[in-house]
Amino acid sequence: MFTKFAAALHHAVEVTLGDSDHRLAPTQTLLEDFTFHWKATTHYFNNSKDDKKPVQESNIPSHLDNMLALLTQEELQMEDNQTGPCMEYLLQNKILEMLHILGKADCPPGMKQVVLMFFLNLLGKIRQPLLPHVNVYKPVHRLIKVCGEVRAAPTEKEEIQFLCTVCSKLKESPYLVNFFLELPPRQNNRKGRSSSSGSSKSSVEDLTQPEFSLVNSLVSLVQSPDSRIAVKACEGLMLCATLPEKHAAQCIVDHTQFCTLLAERLCTLYNALPLSMDPVDVDSVEAKWGLYMSSDGEDTNKFPGKRQLISLLSWYDYCDQVIVEAHPIVARALAKQIKERFLVPIMEQLLLQSSEVGILTSTAHLVKFVKMTSSPALLDVLVKFILCEDTQPEKPGEGGSKLRQRLIERCDHLSDEICIMSLKLFETLFCKSNRHIITNLVLRNLLSRGYHSRSGHSEPNSDQGSSNSASSDSGVDTAISNGPKSPGVEPDSPMRDGEAPSVAEAVTEEVKATPLSPSASLSDSEADEQPSIHKIVNSFLNLMPDEARSSYLTGDIGYDMYLREAHRLFRECTVNCLPYDWQNYPTPLDRCSNDAFYEGAFLKILFDKLSRMLDQTYEVNLQVTSLLSKICLFPHPHIQEFFLDPYLPNAPGCRTLHTVLTRVIADLTSRIKSIPDFQKQVCVVRKQLMGMVEEDDRGKKSIAPIMNLPYIDLLEGVIVLEEFSKELAAIAFVKFHAASGRT
Repeated sequence: MFTKFAAALHHAVEVTLGDSDHRLAPTQTLLEDFTFHWKATTHYFNNSKDDKKPVQESNIPSHLDNMLALLTQEELQMEDNQTGPCMEYLLQNKILEMLHILGKADCPPGMKQVVLMFFLNLLGKIRQPLLPHVNVYKPVHRLIKVCGEVRAAPTEKEEIQFLCTVCSKLKESPYLVNFFLELPPRQNNRKGRSSSSGSSKSSVEDLTQPEFSLVNSLVSLVQSPDSRIAVKACEGLMLCATLPEKHAAQCIVDHTQFCTLLAERLCTLYNALPLSMDPVDVDSVEAKWGLYMSSDGEDTNKFPGKRQLISLLSWYDYCDQVIVEAHPIVARALAKQIKERFLVPIMEQLLLQSSEVGILTSTAHLVKFVKMTSSPALLDVLVKFILCEDTQPEKPGEGGSKLRQRLIERCDHLSDEICIMSLKLFETLFCKSNRHIITNLVLRNLLSRGYHSRSGHSEPNSDQGSSNSASSDSGVDTAISNGPKSPGVEPDSPMRDGEAPSVAEAVTEEVKATPLSPSASLSDSEADEQPSIHKIVNSFLNLMPDEARSSYLTGDIGYDMYLREAHRLFRECTVNCLPYDWQNYPTPLDRCSNDAFYEGAFLKILFDKLSRMLDQTYEVNLQVTSLLSKICLFPHPHIQEFFLDPYLPNAPGCRTLHTVLTRVIADLTSRIKSIPDFQKQVCVVRKQLMGMVEEDDRGKKSIAPIMNLPYIDLLEGVIVLEEFSKELAAIAFVKFHAASGRT
């Protein structure tokens, strides 16, 4: 009680003396006021004998606040970039150095917090550049080292505010970062705080390694139990990682725990997840770093492990964003650390396990990671982790890395869930802009054009099984002219008479801008044998036998819709592939090797799955056809030729997309004969799948009943097959029309 009374009395005396001085003496200058407050502060330390009394019970905070106010007032009175007498006094008398010493010692108790706030406000409120002054950046640098030393310290809030203020100043003037890269004396080496995340070095090099104290302190605060402090520390690290100074970037990589911390935290958060999770739940979660707030009261989609999953995905998103924004040196190093510490030792082992539940969960996580990745450097690491780095032609029995081989094999897994999830993984990959994906999985074996017959004959494929798909050229031309009356051409097809020109005109202007021109550099004989666009399109439209068609009977979507969607998707895919610098025409056959053609492990699995469309579930068929349509959209001339040219002269024993489909149609034609009212049943199943309402004899409306037939997979497969053929026709039209517009 006496101490508080004495402090209050001391404060009252100071105020009274100050007031009397102002009444009896001339008004003091800013410098005199500034000097008075600083001397009053030092007077306290020179005369106080109670070093345990909290600083808040003294006048030190108020004196320092007054000093800051005087500096701000002085700056307003000075011209730009001029230093006033108060600031000169602060610099020349090394006031910041003395305050740093007091703050580091935290004497009196609470002094560290007061000093941090003074530095924070000084750097934040004074507009003139202060950090270049030696008597500013040195004490600032030393105060930085004090931050983050104690976990969950009471001054964490002030520490992170101070550090982030320094980061923002460095962002404004990046060259200043060199003032904060310290080469400590050998005897004072802070070895623990600056251990290298890269390769090991000799002991002599360790004694002289540079130290980036700002990053070290932020790394410590990232691990704060207070999520707000941790998020602010992440923001500070982001600013440091994005600085353009090469020396600073190299120092972050080699002499701080930055990359190691980010990668290891991924491991910690991933290991906290439940061993099994529903893939639907995994896909439903959206997470961005720093933005997640608890909403337990409103969350209607709770599931075990959701909070842990959000934490993991938020951190993964932070790593991804750092790599997007960071200096290339930091970006590459962080991506490498994520691969070496997280993907290979943790993810790979889980993906290679034998437990079906574990396979499903880990694959769902991998799909989510691929979908979230936006940084080219991290995507490249992720892609090569999944697919390996091989780009040479694949041979039968060679599946690349063990992980790649296993993931491809699972596209034909006995479990439909694992099969679908594996197919989704590859579909998600194809949605990403990365050249290695399409090269590794598809192009590596198509580049030689080994699928093309060297005999020079260009006739429709010999194994087109149905009469509809094996129609002659004259038959196709008749179908085009007769429109809806022609077998195999739907009433809503834009290929009928009078409508084809308008549809073509609707897409011509934009598709002409695409860089694809497969016949631009063909030999004369090859160019002469190129079939017309309409023949190619109708080869796909005419695949289905009339008795298997159902879309025009139920008023379902037709070719028009697929055409517009194909145009949009092809344009987007073309834009994504522009950096690949692909050729505009197929490689001439005389420059290609004569090796026996092998489509590769991935395409082999897809063609095998496609050939079993009539015996697979609806969900599997949808995923297979969706994946194949995405491949068909890629603007490479060999992809267009191999997948979308029904008149391609095939090499002996070579399967193409069209030949596989015609064999499926031939199988379907033989099966239809044994199923009564086949077309009617297909129509009912289509209504069921579309959730369409139907009306009974008494006018009562209801959703089409769910059928339970032994051949339900066949009926659903027929519907997918019909829609897939229309989709392929639309893609072929858009791509070949784009090519013809360029020739």
